[in-house]
Amino acid sequence: MSSPIENVKSHFASLDIRKLEVEEWGSDGEPLVIYAKPLTLDISNRLQKLARNSDMEMMALAIIHCCMDIDGNRLFELSDKPALMKKADVDVVNRVATWIFQSDETVEKTEKK
Repeated sequence: MSSPIENVKSHFASLDIRKLEVEEWGSDGEPLVIYAKPLTLDISNRLQKLARNSDMEMMALAIIHCCMDIDGNRLFELSDKPALMKKADVDVVNRVATWIFQSDETVEKTEKK
Protein backbone atom coordinates (compact mmCIF):
# COMPACT_ATOMS: atom_id res chain seq x y z
CA MET A 1 0.00 0.00 0.00
CA SER A 2 1.44 3.38 -0.97
CA SER A 3 1.65 6.27 1.44
CA PRO A 4 -0.62 9.30 1.13
CA ILE A 5 2.29 11.54 0.07
CA GLU A 6 3.24 9.09 -2.68
CA ASN A 7 -0.36 9.28 -3.89
CA VAL A 8 -0.15 13.09 -3.86
CA LYS A 9 3.05 13.04 -5.92
CA SER A 10 1.70 10.41 -8.29
CA HIS A 11 -1.45 12.45 -8.89
CA PHE A 12 0.57 15.60 -9.68
CA ALA A 13 2.84 13.68 -12.05
CA SER A 14 -0.24 12.46 -13.93
CA LEU A 15 -1.57 15.96 -14.64
CA ASP A 16 -1.32 17.11 -18.24
CA ILE A 17 0.05 20.35 -19.58
CA ARG A 18 -2.96 22.49 -20.44
CA LYS A 19 -3.62 24.49 -23.59
CA LEU A 20 -5.48 27.77 -24.13
CA GLU A 21 -6.16 29.59 -27.39
CA VAL A 22 -6.25 33.39 -27.10
CA GLU A 23 -7.82 34.89 -30.21
CA GLU A 24 -7.06 38.47 -29.22
CA TRP A 25 -3.31 37.84 -28.93
CA GLY A 26 -2.92 35.85 -32.14
CA SER A 27 -1.66 36.86 -35.56
CA ASP A 28 -2.41 36.06 -39.20
CA GLY A 29 -5.92 34.97 -38.27
CA GLU A 30 -4.64 32.35 -35.83
CA PRO A 31 -4.98 32.54 -32.03
CA LEU A 32 -1.96 32.59 -29.75
CA VAL A 33 -1.75 29.09 -28.29
CA ILE A 34 -0.58 29.09 -24.69
CA TYR A 35 0.52 26.03 -22.75
CA ALA A 36 0.91 25.85 -18.97
CA LYS A 37 1.95 23.22 -16.48
CA PRO A 38 -0.19 22.75 -13.39
CA LEU A 39 0.75 25.17 -10.62
CA THR A 40 2.39 24.10 -7.41
CA LEU A 41 2.23 25.83 -4.06
CA ASP A 42 5.89 26.74 -4.51
CA ILE A 43 5.28 28.58 -7.79
CA SER A 44 2.17 30.26 -6.39
CA ASN A 45 4.13 31.39 -3.35
CA ARG A 46 6.94 32.83 -5.51
CA LEU A 47 4.44 34.71 -7.67
CA GLN A 48 2.74 36.11 -4.59
CA LYS A 49 6.06 37.37 -3.19
CA LEU A 50 7.03 38.96 -6.50
CA ALA A 51 3.60 40.61 -6.81
CA ARG A 52 3.96 42.48 -3.51
CA ASN A 53 0.31 41.97 -2.54
CA SER A 54 -1.04 43.30 -5.85
CA ASP A 55 -3.60 41.08 -7.58
CA MET A 56 -3.04 42.90 -10.87
CA GLU A 57 0.71 42.43 -10.69
CA MET A 58 0.12 38.78 -9.78
CA MET A 59 -1.85 38.27 -13.00
CA ALA A 60 0.91 39.79 -15.14
CA LEU A 61 3.59 37.75 -13.37
CA ALA A 62 1.60 34.52 -13.73
CA ILE A 63 1.39 35.11 -17.48
CA ILE A 64 5.11 35.89 -17.68
CA HIS A 65 6.26 32.93 -15.60
CA CYS A 66 3.76 30.27 -16.63
CA CYS A 67 2.83 30.72 -20.31
CA MET A 68 4.85 28.52 -22.65
CA ASP A 69 4.89 27.57 -26.32
CA ILE A 70 4.53 23.97 -27.46
CA ASP A 71 8.27 23.40 -26.92
CA GLY A 72 8.15 24.59 -23.32
CA ASN A 73 9.77 27.98 -23.97
CA ARG A 74 8.42 31.01 -22.14
CA LEU A 75 6.23 33.22 -24.30
CA PHE A 76 6.84 36.34 -22.23
CA GLU A 77 9.80 37.89 -20.43
CA LEU A 78 9.93 39.98 -17.27
CA SER A 79 10.59 42.96 -19.54
CA ASP A 80 7.03 42.45 -20.89
CA LYS A 81 5.52 43.25 -17.48
CA PRO A 82 5.04 47.00 -18.10
CA ALA A 83 3.17 46.27 -21.35
CA LEU A 84 0.98 43.67 -19.65
CA MET A 85 0.29 46.14 -16.84
CA LYS A 86 -0.31 49.25 -18.96
CA LYS A 87 -1.01 48.28 -22.57
CA ALA A 88 -3.02 45.06 -22.44
CA ASP A 89 -6.78 44.50 -22.31
CA VAL A 90 -7.58 43.78 -18.67
CA ASP A 91 -10.34 41.33 -19.65
CA VAL A 92 -7.94 39.19 -21.69
CA VAL A 93 -5.20 39.37 -19.05
CA ASN A 94 -7.75 38.37 -16.41
CA ARG A 95 -9.03 35.46 -18.53
CA VAL A 96 -5.52 34.09 -19.16
CA ALA A 97 -4.38 34.55 -15.55
CA THR A 98 -7.55 32.95 -14.20
CA TRP A 99 -7.00 30.00 -16.53
CA ILE A 100 -3.45 29.62 -15.19
CA PHE A 101 -4.66 29.53 -11.59
CA GLN A 102 -7.60 27.18 -12.18
CA SER A 103 -7.32 23.44 -12.26
CA ASP A 104 -8.93 21.49 -15.09
CA GLU A 105 -11.55 20.29 -12.62
CA THR A 106 -12.43 23.88 -11.68
CA VAL A 107 -12.58 24.90 -15.34
CA GLU A 108 -14.94 22.01 -16.12
CA LYS A 109 -17.24 22.95 -13.22
CA THR A 110 -17.25 26.61 -14.32
CA GLU A 111 -18.03 25.70 -17.93
CA LYS A 112 -21.01 23.54 -16.85
CA LYS A 113 -22.69 26.48 -15.05
